[in-house]
Amino acid sequence: MSDPRPFWLEVEKIFDHLSPVTDPALFAEREARYNPVAELQKWLRRPTERHKYLVTGTIGNGKTSELFHACHQLTAHRMVVFVDLWSHFRHQVGDESALERLEPWELVGLLGLAVIRAGEERFGHQWKDQPKRLETAIKALRTADANDGGAEIDVVKLTQGLAVAAGGVTGAVFGGPLTGAIGAGAAKMAMDTGLAVLGSVADAASWTWRIGLPGSRRRADQDTEVRVLLDAVNALIMDLQKDYGRRLLLVVDGLDRVEDEERLGALFVESALLGDLVCDEVFTVQPLNEVTQRAKSFRCYDLCNVPVLDRQDPKLPGPGIAFFRTLVEKRLAAVRHGLAERGGDVPSEAPIPIEIVDRLAYFSGGVVREFVRMVAFAAGEAWDAQAVALTEDIANEVLRDARRAKEMRINSEEIELLERVMEDPDHALPPGPVAQKLLGDHRLLPYPNETPWYFPNPVLTLALLKPWRSRPSAQ
Repeated sequence: MSDPRPFWLEVEKIFDHLSPVTDPALFAEREARYNPVAELQKWLRRPTERHKYLVTGTIGNGKTSELFHACHQLTAHRMVVFVDLWSHFRHQVGDESALERLEPWELVGLLGLAVIRAGEERFGHQWKDQPKRLETAIKALRTADANDGGAEIDVVKLTQGLAVAAGGVTGAVFGGPLTGAIGAGAAKMAMDTGLAVLGSVADAASWTWRIGLPGSRRRADQDTEVRVLLDAVNALIMDLQKDYGRRLLLVVDGLDRVEDEERLGALFVESALLGDLVCDEVFTVQPLNEVTQRAKSFRCYDLCNVPVLDRQDPKLPGPGIAFFRTLVEKRLAAVRHGLAERGGDVPSEAPIPIEIVDRLAYFSGGVVREFVRMVAFAAGEAWDAQAVALTEDIANEVLRDARRAKEMRINSEEIELLERVMEDPDHALPPGPVAQKLLGDHRLLPYPNETPWYFPNPVLTLALLKPWRSRPSAQ
């Protein structure tokens, strides 16, 4: 090809590590035996009453993409409303740290807003007095909070500032600027039941409900105002379910950004509000064992990283390498198709050789976001070099960058623990806060082959960790 740079720009764009996969054509399926979301999806197809689940896993391991894909398929059986809380707090509330202070009643109120918007704009539902009941309930709770600035509460405006994805029944026209949240797409007619994005059509200044404020007074479940709010949200849910004859599934992504176990305990253990919603629910959270074990109303599914290491000999690649080959094939096919439609040059040879895919997959540790970031970085290097295909030198530069990032400010206590896990034949999770911190930093990774096991991030074995220091590597 005369100039490979346009191709690499498209590769860099489609390997966006900050956005989950919402296009079914780009979705790569994990092997079902290593994917608890596949089992969860099976349960959610059943008419059993009240499915309540927590999906745990570290940030970046693919929970959002897996759940979005599962929800898209579940719309054949359920009405589904998908909410990305972290994106909402980042783009609309304008305070990511407020998510760490979210009260149970505030989350219930946010879910009520999501149901209103999805019902009206995706399902074509005609509400009666239910939205007004929710507005009145939120106002009553805000008035009692001295920290609240007293801005006007208008449920109609608030729903326009909350982006959701929804599907499950044929609805009305939707559209407008799709900003932030789960993704973006052109306005279209909702002629099918599949999951479709309703992006925010209001700017951040329109979001007037101040939530997650520091020092806000805790409200008990039995407080009269809290019960009125819960009843108002349940009235919304029951009205939808009655009119359409389908169960509603609420999927709430983003609570995996909450690192405070006490806050998660307040949401799922100390309060029963979320469990009292009269619909099916799925929440994503970090793998905090004590909270998830004590959340009696919710069954927990743990999504580990893709098993790119062999359990018996972690120096060798594991069965999850095939997943990343499929991921690359699907995205490169989309790039080729887009370029061909526009009359652009398409590479005749394999631009990302399979041996480089396998190497990057292995050293990504099976963390999907990290692998995608590696490929995007490699595409940028290939653009600089005007290369028609990725080379070993480019792969080495990518791994040097990843290694340096993971080695930064790691201390001797952490190194000692990681080496101990490497030498342990069972690769068990050590107790204590150091291991938990290493999990949060993606320096210690969980894998699902056979029973759960743990191993240091493979990029740390390139130079830092003693047992494998003799491995030939990118230095």
